Amino acid sequence: MTAEGLDNFAYEPARSHESMAARRHYWAVAIGLQRVDGLEVSPYVQKMAADYVNGGRTLEETGQLVRVYHGDTARNDAHADTREADLVAQRIAELLAAAPFYLVPEMLVKVHRYLFQDLDVKVYHPGEFKSERMVKQEDILNGDSVLYADPLAYDMALKGAFTTEQGKLYTSLEGDELADFCHFLAFLWQIHPFFEGNTRTVAVFSELYLNHLGFNVSNEPFASNARYFRDALVRAMYRNVAAGIFPDESFLVAFYENALGRANKRLNREDLICTALFENPSLIRNINPSKALNKQSVRPS
Repeated sequence: MTAEGLDNFAYEPARSHESMAARRHYWAVAIGLQRVDGLEVSPYVQKMAADYVNGGRTLEETGQLVRVYHGDTARNDAHADTREADLVAQRIAELLAAAPFYLVPEMLVKVHRYLFQDLDVKVYHPGEFKSERMVKQEDILNGDSVLYADPLAYDMALKGAFTTEQGKLYTSLEGDELADFCHFLAFLWQIHPFFEGNTRTVAVFSELYLNHLGFNVSNEPFASNARYFRDALVRAMYRNVAAGIFPDESFLVAFYENALGRANKRLNREDLICTALFENPSLIRNINPSKALNKQSVRPS
């Protein structure tokens, strides 16, 4: 008998203790996060997810079926509108189930590489950093963009953010602790180093981090309020002094209060709209004001 065997407990695969609630959570988050980019999974993947949740298939079997389904050229052309959502959702479920985590910049890179490995390398560049700073128009900013980091600063910014975060000792993740946690996530998102999928990457990274810290995460906010999550990141990192708009992380904190089961706050995207940019589109800062979504004094619906 080995020393490790003195307690009479054998090592077992972690998956053997996976509950139905956990399996449901993986897929609720995975499917919900596709809505960050306005994507929806196919009925086929919804069925595959249900079979996995009910114990009819393993996650590995589900993944093989989903990838075969989209690997067929004819079918792939017919269902191109759901291909990204289906394949990325499956990979998110796999990562959440495996729960790998280490608090270093490479972890963020590995999450991105894993999520987008099944998609066109020339478009998604899994695990690769951009070589040019991009902009992205946002509905709540009347078409303005957050000022993302320049590629020259990616390595420095990520190293600095993770070094600071490694010095944190979270206990309750309430009050200032949760504010610090949300600031870290928002800063990672503002760096925006990847060609596509930055928001989904940060969302999955955040759940892996929370699980690593020992906190349980509710699937409801990610499943039902994925667009709010993205807009909350926008508001956390958007600054426009002329318009009187400054970074506001309270919306992101509210999201994570719900995700951690601490509150049941109303998450309404309307609350995040920067009215001043609609009242005076000339105040738009990072996009040519002529590209404003509404060029008149009109509040978006």
